[in-house]
Amino acid sequence: MNGMNDKELQELTEESEEISAEYKSDETELDAQDGTGSSDEDEDEEEKKPFSDAHEWACSLVYAVLLMLGLNLFVFRSITVDGESMCNTLQHQDKIIATDFFYTPKRGDIVVVQANELVNDATGLFGEAIIKRVIALEGDTIRFDFEQGEVYLNGELLEEDYIAQPTHLRLNGWTESGVDYVVPENCVFVMGDNRNNSRDSRDLEALGFVDMDLIMGKAVLRVYPFEGFTVL
Repeated sequence: MNGMNDKELQELTEESEEISAEYKSDETELDAQDGTGSSDEDEDEEEKKPFSDAHEWACSLVYAVLLMLGLNLFVFRSITVDGESMCNTLQHQDKIIATDFFYTPKRGDIVVVQANELVNDATGLFGEAIIKRVIALEGDTIRFDFEQGEVYLNGELLEEDYIAQPTHLRLNGWTESGVDYVVPENCVFVMGDNRNNSRDSRDLEALGFVDMDLIMGKAVLRVYPFEGFTVL
């Protein structure tokens, strides 16, 4: 057979059989691996329920909405400015964010006050939120010079770069020029920045000294109009 003797033929045959056996062994291992991979993928697909992604997305959205509602209810409040008593700092229909989270009033803060005795000009209702600036705290003395338009806090002239005009307006004849008024315990004295167009603590019948319990929070942001976005 092409000059090959029986011994050589036998050796060639044995070598071919070994190669064939190794090939079959490798092929079996590959088939086993392919089978295992396919099985894992099938199990993953079976475990993944239809619309699971949509369900997770919907749950996340619900949790986000609940979180925002909770923050708005217990931490932040959205308030719309009604009127011009805080011009030029805040304008009519500005929208602000206020918070009372661990808040203690400080002089100069812009606060949201529940005005129980003050009638809202737009709605005719009592007890609606108004926005004013804290001028004096409990124990402070406040004095006015309405002729000069000046305000004194604890005997010192206030430097008020935020007001629209000097303070010439008296309300209901309660506050007199040159008289020291002491802010009672647990109260604050508030005024609008538009001093001659603001009903505030100068009006004893409508507002007067404001009890701390009526302060709904500090205004921290103006969020609308968008071009007027600013920290307060």
